[in-house]
Amino acid sequence: MNVTVRPLGPQDATLFTGYLSGLEFGHSPHWATCFCRYYFREGTAEEWQARSGDENRAEAESEIAAGRMKGYLAFDGDVCIGWCNANALDDLPRLRESADRHAGGKRLGCTICFVIRPDRRGQGVARALLRTAVEDFRKAGYDGMLAFPFESPDAPQRRYRGTRSMFAELGYVAVATEGPVTTMRLLFG
Repeated sequence: MNVTVRPLGPQDATLFTGYLSGLEFGHSPHWATCFCRYYFREGTAEEWQARSGDENRAEAESEIAAGRMKGYLAFDGDVCIGWCNANALDDLPRLRESADRHAGGKRLGCTICFVIRPDRRGQGVARALLRTAVEDFRKAGYDGMLAFPFESPDAPQRRYRGTRSMFAELGYVAVATEGPVTTMRLLFG
């Protein structure tokens, strides 16, 4: 498999939503309606749960087309096989509390969701997405990156945030652990 990774661009709005719509989320059916908008939204859990998949899809397409929702797509040839939500930490309001505690006044990027086609998992696709995100945030002048892997041996599908090992391989260090979530930080320079 020859994986290529490229940034999500305004032209990719329907490619992105089509990719996510084509996946099966039987392990967590509510994920099928998220379209990676959860971390961009403020509000209560009840307000989030009241949103429809159509609302989230339309919002994702609009935000991608406007250049405000960023991330990376992985391909094997012309076939999309993976997605990584990678944005400025300041653009992810649901992570504001963690950002305030762990950013230390630095300008940080964040990878929060990795969605890899089931038949391509365990083949390095998420790692390729992460490497590209780190390289691009470094080139863009960020001070570093944060990640929040969720370790759950009983529920491997919960690894949608990435694994501790993939972040550690690139030099991320654990700065806090709260239950099954570890906050990991990579500082550049």
